Amino acid sequence: MKKVCIVIGSRANYGSIRSVMHEIHNDSSLALQLILNNSSLLEKYGEVSKLIEADGFRINYKIFNLLEGETPMTMAKSTGLALMELPSIFQTLNPDIIMTVGDRFETISTAVAASYMNIPLAHTMGGEVTGTIDESIRHAITKLSHIHFPASKDAALRLEKLGEKKSHIFNVGCPRIDLVKNILEKDEKLSNNEINKYGVGDKLNFNEPFIILSQHPVTTEFMLAEKQMTISLDVISKFKSQFLVLWPNADAGSAAVSKAIRKFRENNENKKIRFFKNLPSSLYINLLNKCSCIIGNSSSGIREGNFIGTPCVNIGTRQDGREKGENVLSVKHDFDQIIKALRVQINAGKFKRGKLYGDGKAAKKITKVIKRLKKIDIQKKITY
Repeated sequence: MKKVCIVIGSRANYGSIRSVMHEIHNDSSLALQLILNNSSLLEKYGEVSKLIEADGFRINYKIFNLLEGETPMTMAKSTGLALMELPSIFQTLNPDIIMTVGDRFETISTAVAASYMNIPLAHTMGGEVTGTIDESIRHAITKLSHIHFPASKDAALRLEKLGEKKSHIFNVGCPRIDLVKNILEKDEKLSNNEINKYGVGDKLNFNEPFIILSQHPVTTEFMLAEKQMTISLDVISKFKSQFLVLWPNADAGSAAVSKAIRKFRENNENKKIRFFKNLPSSLYINLLNKCSCIIGNSSSGIREGNFIGTPCVNIGTRQDGREKGENVLSVKHDFDQIIKALRVQINAGKFKRGKLYGDGKAAKKITKVIKRLKKIDIQKKITY
């Protein structure tokens, strides 16, 4: 039985690999090993570990490595703490292959530990272009990885240009789209009572129009995080629509974004806003499908939004360079630009569904590749 170890460090990590976890878990020839670290274990970021356990997965190890402060220094130290713990756990679990997700700072520790220990490393979502430190982390993980599962043709081509073996690159699409496809096919109705059990603020009526705000700090602009979030919050205060506001991730500047949200929540008289630290995937995807628009700088509006056709206003530099579909309108952190773009996108209505990031079958493709791989060459060489 081939042992596949997946390390999850955040709610974004989980959403990006959940469908693959299900495929591995349900395959009798594979054994799923699960390690959680970073913000995935903390209540202030929604305690994703509880959602993972509720989904029926067994967590083998938990690493509490996230330092308070949400600064570039604490990000670096948190990465180091994870790197100190992971090698011992990998040695105990003795996996045949380790899988790491995307571009977040907590994933680089997984890549370094696996490569130093001569354990084959598979990487999803490599080869993409974005802003902030994420792009540097993503490409660094690519150079440490042995198997690549990019989410688009453009990303797969870029991996080749980075010198990775073409035979080790599998353009499977984004596993997050699998989850979206599965949830949308169930065609479940939104329940006001069920959704309003989560979060704080005013109870919303999801049978009426609503907008999602999901904005994270930009690590290379973390000193501007509070100001940038305040601009976006000022924008939503000018609209009569209901708003669903999501809490930020654990990157540098997160505390400043959270501060802006708390100040807004305490001082704003708009009675149509609810704030969420986390939501089960099924609820979030259904909300993304039903909303009038998603604004902010989350990749969700670009990736899942493209597949669903959800209008998206992408703000600032965090997603600079990422492939975008016709559903996305990009603007700067400027009040007037965001107001104008939001009105345009609301009036545009639902866009045609796209397949920029896959067709919703990535997990099956990934699992098939993992099963048929016999011997993985761990000696990296640049090929051109």
